[in-house]
Amino acid sequence: MSSDSRAHVNETQPEQLIRFGGGGAARTLPMPPKQARGVEKRDRLYRAALARFHTDGVRATRIEDVVNDAEVSWATFFRYFPRKEDVLVEAAARHFREQVVAAARDGLRDRRLRIRTVLERIFSALLTPGELSPPLHTTALQEVLADPPRFAALVDGSNQAPLVALVEEVLQEGRRRGEVRADVLAATEALTLSAGAMFPAVQAASAGLDPRPIVADALKVLWGGLEPRR
Repeated sequence: MSSDSRAHVNETQPEQLIRFGGGGAARTLPMPPKQARGVEKRDRLYRAALARFHTDGVRATRIEDVVNDAEVSWATFFRYFPRKEDVLVEAAARHFREQVVAAARDGLRDRRLRIRTVLERIFSALLTPGELSPPLHTTALQEVLADPPRFAALVDGSNQAPLVALVEEVLQEGRRRGEVRADVLAATEALTLSAGAMFPAVQAASAGLDPRPIVADALKVLWGGLEPRR
């Protein structure tokens, strides 16, 4: 590759990539309400739907039961959640903001941790159920993989890849510490690592297996390509 070609690649902006967990043309999503009354109604629907999912399962849950439990109209439900599965995507978005981002921040603050360990903790936090049961958490992750732009929009209202962006931030810190090679576009590294770790992990969870050892094994395979050339 010529020096001009390498320069062109290195100047590529991350948002120009097709990215795991975001990118592409997102379907229209309703903006979260800003007024207190709307926020309260949306949260009531969210809680009512999750309660039904836990007792009846997602497939068997009827929207009419959810709106009756939440004491709102059908129109209100579809205003905030165009599909009932979007409630699970919302759960995944909340989990990402509250658990996964926190794992990244805590890991980076602890300078004793290697960057590879921080990344493993990020993926583990994403895969570990929070307010959802393990089966529902797995279903939520499947929904995220099936419609990444919808997940991205619910995380922060953007069409960027939340997981890839977070992994990229950690890899950039790894470069500054000399733990990650700097001759490959960081967004490419983050995309490869995120997809390579998450796809097999979610498949394992879908089969009823603990996905965290799968993430650890995936990082063993992928990390060799990220370490600086000696």
